[in-house]
Amino acid sequence: MALKLGRMIVRLGKLLGILRGLRLRLVLLATCGIAPLTLLVGEILDAQRQEELSEARQSVIRLTREAGHRQADLLSNVENLLGILTSIPSVRNHDASICSDILADIFSHEKGLTNIWTARLDGSVSCSDDPAGLQLSMSQRQYFQDALDTGEFVVSNYIVGRLSGRPVLATALPFRSDDRRPDGGGFDGVVFASIDIDWLYHLAGYEVDGTELALVLIDANGTILATKPQRPDLVGKSMPDHSLIQAMLASPEGQGELPDIEGVQRIFAHVSLTGTGAKLALGIDRAAILEEVDQQRLLSFATLLLVAFGSIVIAALAGEFLILRWLDAVREAAARLGRGDLSVRAPLPPGGELRELAGAFNDMADCLEQRERSRIESEARFRDMAEVSSDWFWETGTDHRFTYMSQGIRMIGADSSRFIGKMRQDLATSLQTEEEQAAWVELAATLEARRPFRNFIYRVVGAGGTDHFVASSGKPVFDNDGVFVGYRGVGRDMTDAVETSRAITKAREQAEAANRAKSRFLAVMSHELRTPMTGVLGTIDLLGSTRLSVEQSQWLDIMRISAKTLMKVLNDILDFSKIEADQIKFESIDFPLQQVVDEVVRLFERSALNKGVVLEQMSDGVENRIVRGDPTRLRQVLLNLVGNAVKFTEHGRITIRVVAQSAGKETLSVRFQVQDTGIGIGEAERANLFQSFSQADSTTTRRFGGTGLGLAICKRLVEGMGGKIGLDSRPGGGSTFWFTVPLGIGSVADRSDLARKGVPVPIPRRILLADDNDLNRLLLVSILKRAGHSVVAVENGLAAVEAAGTARFDVVILDLQMPVMGGQEAAARIRSMGKDDDAGTSCGIPLIALTADARPDGAGEDTIDGIAEFDCWLTKPIDSLQLNKAIEECIHKAEKAVHAAIR
Repeated sequence: MALKLGRMIVRLGKLLGILRGLRLRLVLLATCGIAPLTLLVGEILDAQRQEELSEARQSVIRLTREAGHRQADLLSNVENLLGILTSIPSVRNHDASICSDILADIFSHEKGLTNIWTARLDGSVSCSDDPAGLQLSMSQRQYFQDALDTGEFVVSNYIVGRLSGRPVLATALPFRSDDRRPDGGGFDGVVFASIDIDWLYHLAGYEVDGTELALVLIDANGTILATKPQRPDLVGKSMPDHSLIQAMLASPEGQGELPDIEGVQRIFAHVSLTGTGAKLALGIDRAAILEEVDQQRLLSFATLLLVAFGSIVIAALAGEFLILRWLDAVREAAARLGRGDLSVRAPLPPGGELRELAGAFNDMADCLEQRERSRIESEARFRDMAEVSSDWFWETGTDHRFTYMSQGIRMIGADSSRFIGKMRQDLATSLQTEEEQAAWVELAATLEARRPFRNFIYRVVGAGGTDHFVASSGKPVFDNDGVFVGYRGVGRDMTDAVETSRAITKAREQAEAANRAKSRFLAVMSHELRTPMTGVLGTIDLLGSTRLSVEQSQWLDIMRISAKTLMKVLNDILDFSKIEADQIKFESIDFPLQQVVDEVVRLFERSALNKGVVLEQMSDGVENRIVRGDPTRLRQVLLNLVGNAVKFTEHGRITIRVVAQSAGKETLSVRFQVQDTGIGIGEAERANLFQSFSQADSTTTRRFGGTGLGLAICKRLVEGMGGKIGLDSRPGGGSTFWFTVPLGIGSVADRSDLARKGVPVPIPRRILLADDNDLNRLLLVSILKRAGHSVVAVENGLAAVEAAGTARFDVVILDLQMPVMGGQEAAARIRSMGKDDDAGTSCGIPLIALTADARPDGAGEDTIDGIAEFDCWLTKPIDSLQLNKAIEECIHKAEKAVHAAIR
């Protein structure tokens, strides 16, 4: 018994030894290798499961959105059909005998409609495709009243049709009869069409992965209009507490996994149907989608477990016969190699991974032996290169004194012995700029923190006492225990590079100064030319209001066109000079975008018509849009592009397109496009077209005129507004200029201010005018008196201050540049004067500035740059319409501010 027990203990010990040996490790290794595979397979199957759900979800979403698009298409087709019907005389005149036959014939060919009929203003049905419809009355239908009130195409919510008895979508369009004049106002009837929902059931008949769809259609209040599977008992029932109905009412579009009306868990997607308050949801059975995937998942896990068990058994057996006997030999060779015997090599097994392991060990021993030889050779090579390089290599100790310096330091005429034992500060010149002193402070902080540094430039005295600029780069060096032992790095002579950089900087500063001087010269010259142009254009306007012969009127038109052409050249020059001097500023105000486009079109309509060219404009998504930006600069770009199109187009058409491309919460991206059928532009000319003083070619310049600055200014303005500008063209095939700009979403409290157009009827005002130019003063007085105003004219700002202090005026007009006292100082003094009730004077009257700077025509909404005293400003030259409009708008703004303050 004792013998048997002893044998069992021995066997158990051997077993435990085996289990603690390599076999156990191999089994554990195989298990560890299979475990991630198991997890991976599980993840793949889960991913496949989620992919099936995702594909089903995307299919439902796609079909749901397709339903929304389908209804939009149906409404568009019905609107076109109703528009065609309103053009038929028998329909417009309520001719029941003919009209009903026409409607019945159309109804027989139009799929998806349940009824077509017309009604008089009292709601009585005059024509119908179904005779029973003649007994109905539309007077109580809300969509009938909405159509008459709006005068537009109207779509109802889903309702139960009186004739069909099924949920339908009613549409209506008002019309006028033949015998009513176009300007007679009002309507004479309404034409209707109702749309069936059979197309929804047809769409729900599609299958996703062999599974049918469920359908739920509700109105804006959560009342069920239709279901699939069909549940007639639920139609007309309100279920606002159902989770699916709540999700549909919560957002215009969405998706999720929810129970349907019958409690089946489905993947739903819902969308709002265009033109109505109704919402549609389509869903698919979640369990049916996952049934096949779950079966495949179970089969895959079973197969994986069998493979894992077999792999573990094979790994345990292979370890016994193929690995153990070769490992001792490799371990012994590794021990000898660790003791420094670089010649030792391991015996090679007959094949397999152990042979590769032994071979890799022998390769490692070969590499170590070769690396030791390479290290010895590399040290010798580095030493030789350091002695002949044009750069030099250095080392410092913990105190930052040089301990080594290569012979390359001779490039600055110094010997390496001069640096040994010294710090950089000891070798640097004493005369240092503030920038150099700051660099030394930064280097000291870097060295203290033991951080690398690069291209630290300092001056040292070389041969002959000359200064040399030296660039030094280095990194800290630590021993095996991490203890700092110094720095090691490289140096280079940077004297030539520094002097070249200084020369380039000086040349650039001189070029910038010359460019600023040029821009100032252009601005001053344009300013001086604008002032006399006020007299020229103003006199032309005054002459135009007198009785002239036909020949005199023609001469006057020639004078006006020539003067405005000159002003266009001056404006281009001044704008370009301001752009070059980086003085262009952009407004950010609310304005109606469509109004800016309409103004440009109206301005060029007559010019295009005189040439036989059709000028048209198309807008998409910008009608009735209030945006925030700079309307003046936007109008300036459009005027230039449209003006070029009119100039270079001899026949055909010019199309202006304005499209809202994308809209966010606060911004709107708008694309403007001007397309013509003009002469076109070749590829070679397009490359320089947006450059200053550049046109397509010299022939174009002679034939059509121009400064060549317009497109360059457009490019700068568009880019200044954060946009892009470009061109598509070919010779003889016309051109398409386009640009995109981001605009803010406007938030105008009082839209009536933006909608004010034209020139208000002048109200006689008492006006104080100050202008030092006698001719301009005489001209402005004549214009104001012709408008019925009472004018007191003075020649400088001081006289204007004295006049404002002794009498009451409705508005004060001040030229900015006057002798004795300029307009800006005069405005400040008038504002600062206290109110004197006894004298009847006031400092709160509106102030208008006259300036020769290039500004947008008309009174602006903001103050001039740096001049906060003025309410409005006018740019010379000034015409009568511009002046009178500015006066009325300025007074209107002041009165509005007073009323706001009182409230």
